[in-house]
Amino acid sequence: MQYNRGPANELMGEVRSLTTAERQLLAPLLDLQSAADASAAYYALRHPSDRVLLLGDFAGPEVVRGFLAIARTGLDLFRPVAIPFAAHPLGLINLLRAGLRPGQPVLLFLPVDQQAWVEELVDLTDVRTMALYRLDPALFEPVLNVLVTSTQSPEGLPRFEVRTPSGLHAAAGVNWRGDRFAEVYVESDAEGHARGFARSVLAAIVGQLLSERLVALYRVDELDTLAGAEAHAIGFRRTGERTMIAQALLRALPSPDVRAA
Repeated sequence: MQYNRGPANELMGEVRSLTTAERQLLAPLLDLQSAADASAAYYALRHPSDRVLLLGDFAGPEVVRGFLAIARTGLDLFRPVAIPFAAHPLGLINLLRAGLRPGQPVLLFLPVDQQAWVEELVDLTDVRTMALYRLDPALFEPVLNVLVTSTQSPEGLPRFEVRTPSGLHAAAGVNWRGDRFAEVYVESDAEGHARGFARSVLAAIVGQLLSERLVALYRVDELDTLAGAEAHAIGFRRTGERTMIAQALLRALPSPDVRAA
């Protein structure tokens, strides 16, 4: 998607919420075959409508040039996920200003090169840079481990765990699942990594998704070299996409100066 990068007044439009029926207006903005657009596409088009607020940046009555999804998810029980999809700083700022509220933090996902666009609008804390990996099915290496057990998340999504008498050491599941892609996660303690349990549960969830003809995506903190190595060993490869994930808090507008001149 490309914005006309002309004067700011050429980019002015209306930011408003979308009805459920209007969600399909967002589809032309997205490449549904692209791993880079997969997360935004899921929240824009498939996340349950009663758990997502969608705001569109309208250039005309049915012409949308960007959007913001604010979704309640299992990723964080206390902060909604905020995923903007905009190609111009002004559009991104207008969407965030319309969708966020002072004092109400969100978990913000942004392309790394857009972080500077929002730093004067929101306070960012706990900033992490995540590399997006995509499974190459031809390179997939299954891992057999009799300790891996199958279960489900509270949302009914598949999850695999390794438990021993000392407790839960590793788990892997699905953040979201679309028509083509699904994003996986892994949770593990030090013992889980040391004994290969993290790799085992990751391979298990990937194998489950492959059986459903879904391609697994995996976001890995760029500082977590061990997780990156485990993903690579199973058959994941970096896509080149990098995402900033941070808590974002909209700054309150300054109070008007009412002092006498």
